[in-house]
Order: sequence, then structure tokens, then C-alpha cells
Amino acid sequence: GNANRKDADEAANIITEALTRHHVGLPKKKLPTKLVLKAKYAIDHHLIVAPTIDPKDPNTAVEVYFQFGKDDNSSDAIRQRVLIDLLEQILDEPLYNQIRTKETFGYEVSCGARWTYGVLGMSFRVVTACKSAEEASTRIDDFLKSFRSELESMDDETFMEHLVGLAKNKLENFDSLEEETGSHWSEITEGRYDFEAYRKEVLMMRTISKRQLIDVYDEWLYPLCENGKPKKRRRMVLHIIGSGDGPASLGRPAIENEKTVGDEIDRLLHQFHASVKKESWGRIAFGRVNTV
Repeated sequence: GNANRKDADEAANIITEALTRHHVGLPKKKLPTKLVLKAKYAIDHHLIVAPTIDPKDPNTAVEVYFQFGKDDNSSDAIRQRVLIDLLEQILDEPLYNQIRTKETFGYEVSCGARWTYGVLGMSFRVVTACKSAEEASTRIDDFLKSFRSELESMDDETFMEHLVGLAKNKLENFDSLEEETGSHWSEITEGRYDFEAYRKEVLMMRTISKRQLIDVYDEWLYPLCENGKPKKRRRMVLHIIGSGDGPASLGRPAIENEKTVGDEIDRLLHQFHASVKKESWGRIAFGRVNTV
């Protein structure tokens, strides 16, 4: 609103000329590959425990991260993205209501879809000053175990309400030019270049059923097999432990001074790389899907 069309076109031409004449850049094939390591597929999980950078921070943060697979922008990948977003839509409020409101585990409880350079996933987070990190991560798994019955008993009307609500969120107009620009740039920086991703996902929702949702819940998140024994999942658990009084500081690593916290985090990351033998999801090529 602060510039007319002529000024905007002139600014666009200046930027385009500067980029094309003076900064040709690397061909796409020569761009560095952003490799995402695979979390190990196992009954147990890789645990990273580190202290808060601020030695006076009383809060402990826990994140449980699940990896699901590669997103190559195929029809199957779009379906998986929709199912992950639908899981977030359905799980977020009950998770908060149970762990934050009823059980007062922490002041921040949430879950969300994760898209990491073409790798699909989901994370669950708790920030607490009154519970230990172990209690918080165990409670997340217990919630996932108990919530399956809620999914199974969900009636068709409620399921459709969640589906319609998700579709409306995806089709909402941007609130500002800055928000729209940020959305387009994220497609560029992440290398997917799919500027109609939301539209494709909404079209895919026509094919989504409650049975599909339960099946991926069982495959990705549910901690038990059909026989009731623990199941393999791709999962990482991060404990960032504060220095407050009470259970929240249990298990805090003893670091001599705050300057060495970064060194400790680097050591833990190298340890993780070694534990998964640096196995990655490889180069992810984003295909083009014109129709669903």
C-alpha cells in the first residue's frame, strides 16, 4: 500500500537484473545436498540429554520427534502430508487439555507436523518447571497409547468436522503480503518449488478416510503391536534440563561452566551421527503432481 504499480515494477526489475546479470549462481545439480539423518527404527529410541544454555533457567524442555518418511511430492507423499496435518489437528487440543490443563505437567504442551528438507515427521513438546524430563517424555507416550481408542470411537461427523476445518485453514487467504512472500520463499529455500501445495492437499482430502488415519497412527505413533508388545518406530527424544528446584532438574548433566555447553551439545550430536552410522534419507527429488 506504500507504493504504486509503476514503482513496484521498477523495484522488481532492479532486483531481477541484479540477480540475473551479476549472480548467475550454481546449476541445480551442483547445489549442496541437504541430507537428513534417519532416526533409528527400533523399539527403544535415541536420547539426547543436555543442560540449558542459561544456567539459571529453571525450565526443562522435552521434545519427542517421530520420522515418517520422504516427501517426493508424489500423490502418496501428498496423502501422507495431509494425514500428518490431520493428526496434528485432532491431537493438539486433547494433548494440551490432558497434560497441561488437567495434569498441570507444564506451561507449554503442543504437537506439530515437521517437514525437514523433504523428510516428513511430527513432534510433541512439553516445557515444565515441576516435572522431570523422563516423566514428561513417558507421559507423551502414554497419551499416544491411550488416545488410539478415542480415534477408533470417533464418529463420522466429528471426523468430517476435523477434515473440513483443516481444509479451511489451508485455503485461508494470506493476512499480509509479507506472509504470502514468506510462504513462497519457503518453497524456494527448501527446494520443493510447489507453490500450490495447499491446494493439492485440499484436493487430496476428498480421498481421506478415518480408517487411513487410524492405520498411519498405528504405523507411525502407536507404541504397541497388535499382540500388545512394544513396537519399532523412528523416534528421537530430546531432554534439555534446567536448574530449577525439584524434579525438573533431575538428570541435568554436570557442566563445569556455561562456555562448555556448546561443546557438550556438539559431542552429543556427533554421538548421534555415529549411532545411526550417518545413514541418511539420501537426495530427495521433488516430482511434479499436476492432478490428484
